[in-house]
Amino acid sequence: MDGEKIVILGGGSPFVPSLIYAMLENREVLEGSKVCLMDIDPTRLPTLTKLGYELSRRAGVKMKFTNTTDPKEALEGATFVMPSYRIGGEKHMMFDFIIPTKHGICGDETAGPGGTFMAQCTIPETLKYCRLIEDLCPDAWVISYVNPTNFVADAVRRETKTKFIALCDCFAGFAMNFLPRILDMPPLERRYCVNEDIRPRAIGVNHCTWLVDLLVNGEDGYPLLKEKIEEKREELTRNRVMDFSLRLFEAYGYLNVCPSHCRMLWEHDEVLEERKALLKEERKRVSILGWTESAWKFVEEMLARAEYDPQRPEYCFHLHHSRHVVGIMVSIIANEGREWGGINFPNKGAITNLPQDAIVEGPCIVDKRGITPIVMGDLPKCFLGITLHLINWQELTVDAALSGDKKLLYQALLACPYVHNMKAAKKIMDELLEAHAEYMPQFNKS
Repeated sequence: MDGEKIVILGGGSPFVPSLIYAMLENREVLEGSKVCLMDIDPTRLPTLTKLGYELSRRAGVKMKFTNTTDPKEALEGATFVMPSYRIGGEKHMMFDFIIPTKHGICGDETAGPGGTFMAQCTIPETLKYCRLIEDLCPDAWVISYVNPTNFVADAVRRETKTKFIALCDCFAGFAMNFLPRILDMPPLERRYCVNEDIRPRAIGVNHCTWLVDLLVNGEDGYPLLKEKIEEKREELTRNRVMDFSLRLFEAYGYLNVCPSHCRMLWEHDEVLEERKALLKEERKRVSILGWTESAWKFVEEMLARAEYDPQRPEYCFHLHHSRHVVGIMVSIIANEGREWGGINFPNKGAITNLPQDAIVEGPCIVDKRGITPIVMGDLPKCFLGITLHLINWQELTVDAALSGDKKLLYQALLACPYVHNMKAAKKIMDELLEAHAEYMPQFNKS
């Protein structure tokens, strides 16, 4: 029996080695599949294709790897599509970081002005791909990590009929790595978000979700979690982000899943000063999400028969990201009915005190029908105001991306919770419009 045709859009992505590894872990479902790496930049495609052949040969799994720079060739007959690209690459990611920081507004590629502008660049390209998918492989499932994930999900939902599942790996890392480690419950690197012994459920909106329900061995896991946090408090508070996370926990009684992103909401000025210092010290790189010299060296080592080692320090090769997306694909193929978290979807009553049509993040059952959100009830009242604020910012940002209306774009920037200065926002908008002009065709008309 023929396997799946799996297309990775952004096939030169630094996540490709871990995606290959996670697919090989699921040989019982994916044996015989064809994997096509598609990227507009061919530079890394031959080496990563070769890596796929080498790892599959060593694992004894029959899986074919090809590559192309032609999206039509890649998508023809696809059954699963995994968008994994960053429009404009690291150069444009840095614009989203540097320009707002210069004007005293915090943020990054998914948060603040940078998030608004990443959406302006990403949404037009993603819609182009989705329209190709509608023509060339309309039954394909699209499982996307493209950021900002909730903004992209909103635009795709409004404009296409693509079977689009938008993910964030913050929850995957939290559930597959952080929780088992802090609870001292091996295996400490897990293949699934939800296991028989640990069942976490987090809800909210992307990059601002809260662990509202935790079962450990079928019982309320929060007492054990609090006990373990106290045991490890001295070690945890050495890290700025974890120290902030624990202070949030003390204030609200719920653990935040993405404290590195949320910290800008509660400690904007402190984070801003850290960003300024980082830029001064390291002008050329503030992100570890792209290809680093050591990450590429590791690929070469694997081609020379080194073992895949998820404990290596290269962030992009950690397995939780890829086990999340590949696991959801496997749950669809095998009709597993497995629960997965970190999924973004139209609310439709899953979180009962948030708008029906809002894109929210939470747990879903995944089977051959796709995703079925689990009804979680109300988001705790203490998080309601900030969550509605974030939803409004996201929706205005998507309005701007779809319309090319600069007035709406300015309103979207002002709607971000920590944009506190109109003059700064206008300067940021003007500079980012110029910096990203080649990737924002919707604004060229005005």
